[in-house]
Amino acid sequence: LFCGVGGFGLHCLKALQTKNSNQKIHLTGIEISASAIAAATQSAEELGLHEQVNFQSLDAANFALNQVDKPDLVIVNPPRRGIGKALAEYLNEMQPHFILYSSCNAETMSKDLQSLTHYQLGKIQLFDMFPHTSHYEVLVLLKRRD
Repeated sequence: LFCGVGGFGLHCLKALQTKNSNQKIHLTGIEISASAIAAATQSAEELGLHEQVNFQSLDAANFALNQVDKPDLVIVNPPRRGIGKALAEYLNEMQPHFILYSSCNAETMSKDLQSLTHYQLGKIQLFDMFPHTSHYEVLVLLKRRD
């Protein structure tokens, strides 16, 4: 959700495909920007992954709230406003095994993590992608509580 040009999803798909060569793995990427989806689709084609992906230009929250399929992993990379309470509550109900949450705004991420009550923090990584600025990216792996 909020897949942008597909970087996170395509990287994970390629890695999972290598580790689980006998399993069919599929990626759905949702992003509101049509140009970002065009870039993601082109990247998938160049990587030879176009048959395993479905990129769509839609509102990520509206798309997710209307799904019945339960994925094993949900990757979210929302804009600075975060995923919001409604989507966090939906993810709690959907209960994928894992959520990878990437954020450029630790404050909204913190609020979202408080709403993801069915999950516990597995790992956290800070990325200084914008040296000599106050901006950074945070990636957390959330595991469903059993």
